[in-house]
Amino acid sequence: MQMEQEFESKLSVQNKNPPNRSQSFAFRAPQENFSIQDFELGKIYGVGSYSKVVRAKKKDTGIVYALKIMDKKFITKENKTAYVKLERIVLDQLDHPGIIRLYFTFQDTFSLYMALESCEGGELFDQITRKGRLSEDEARFYAAEVVEALEYIHKLGLLHRDIKPENLLLTSDGHIKIADFGSVKPMQDSLITVLPNAASDDKACTFVGTAAYVPPEVLNSSPATVGNDLWALGCTLYQMLSGTSPFKDASEWLIFQRIIARDVNFPDYFSDESRDLIDQLLDIDPSRRPGAGPDGYDSLKKHPFFNGIVWDNLRMQTPPKLALKQKVHYSGGDVAQDSSWNPSHVGDSSGKHESSGKQTEGNNDSVASITRIASIDSFDSKWQQFLEPDEVVIMISMVKKLQKLTNKKVQLILTNKPKLIYVDPSKLVVKGNIMWSDNPKEMSVHVSSPSNFKIVTPKKVISFEDPKHRANQWKKAIEAIQHR
Repeated sequence: MQMEQEFESKLSVQNKNPPNRSQSFAFRAPQENFSIQDFELGKIYGVGSYSKVVRAKKKDTGIVYALKIMDKKFITKENKTAYVKLERIVLDQLDHPGIIRLYFTFQDTFSLYMALESCEGGELFDQITRKGRLSEDEARFYAAEVVEALEYIHKLGLLHRDIKPENLLLTSDGHIKIADFGSVKPMQDSLITVLPNAASDDKACTFVGTAAYVPPEVLNSSPATVGNDLWALGCTLYQMLSGTSPFKDASEWLIFQRIIARDVNFPDYFSDESRDLIDQLLDIDPSRRPGAGPDGYDSLKKHPFFNGIVWDNLRMQTPPKLALKQKVHYSGGDVAQDSSWNPSHVGDSSGKHESSGKQTEGNNDSVASITRIASIDSFDSKWQQFLEPDEVVIMISMVKKLQKLTNKKVQLILTNKPKLIYVDPSKLVVKGNIMWSDNPKEMSVHVSSPSNFKIVTPKKVISFEDPKHRANQWKKAIEAIQHR
């Protein structure tokens, strides 16, 4: 009860505002007195470091929402209160067909809840995965809708800072909506009302977002600009057309080296127009990226790649046909978004109840899907307890540890120490520490298939199966640390 009161006081809308601010703020999306029991919970859409997004149908109206469920205890402990408050305030004021809408909020002892617009078409990431890669016409349409929404966001003086295919959702008829404003940053000239104690992080460009889409200036701690989002747009367009991100590599450290060196290769099948636009969006100088210069978004919209796009009625045009999800049996752990979730205490992110100590069935999937989000914040928060000060996660994923009688899901973690451990994702305890050696004769990785690999040491051979087919990436990451 004390924790709840403390959190409530931190989240309360302040009435004592600075000069030039209104003395009250009326939320468009009201705070309701609902209970989680008022909703029928379905599949998990995604999992972050302190939140889960679940398909939720209101029992009395039948209306379906994407319910973002945030753990109060974790938010308070990790000092994320201001960021949650900022996301709620910003979403409340955004009004654009290309941006996810917030309908209402509510809370209970354990959790905060945001009822967001449900996009039944899923993530753009899923469309890329199902189709292998998108045609240029498909990519052009989706990119145009992202550009239109980004222009609106930037004109309001906001930076999204986490543009990527996973955060671009599709409506049931196939139109794009930008989601996940957990990393949003208002600029000094922002037209958005920001209440006291809402984080705006005015210091040097804070490291947020996802490794493969982070621009080089962020890695160099330069101030945040609209160019940050335009770089991520370039990476996203590249991924639409090729099926993979331009700086993909076996570890975050290797990804960052490629970004700083601007080590990007264009497939032969890219058109001259698409290659030129991506090349300009990935300019090392953020002020030279189309959309960031003195001509604003006109220079971006008039690029030859967008020839044929009618910007005035983009949302009235017919979008690309959605590729439906195939019915596949998954043996791996990071497919939580396809699983039903029916917890007892929704807000308890550890999956444990103080009264019973039992774990909810869905939490295994929740822990697993953190690897799919692959955000720095996820690594720092969820797995920080297994790291020493200044130790950094190089690679992490949910794998199966193969044994003679049983196969067990474990979280395999490689760090820069170097250290290679595997953790029980349910109990959050280290189950094994693989003895490290820089000598390939004393520790080596053998890949037998895209999913299967063995780590061989003088005393033990440990076999793993990675359901996302990253056996070769694990080999490359481990050998890169050995040869550093």
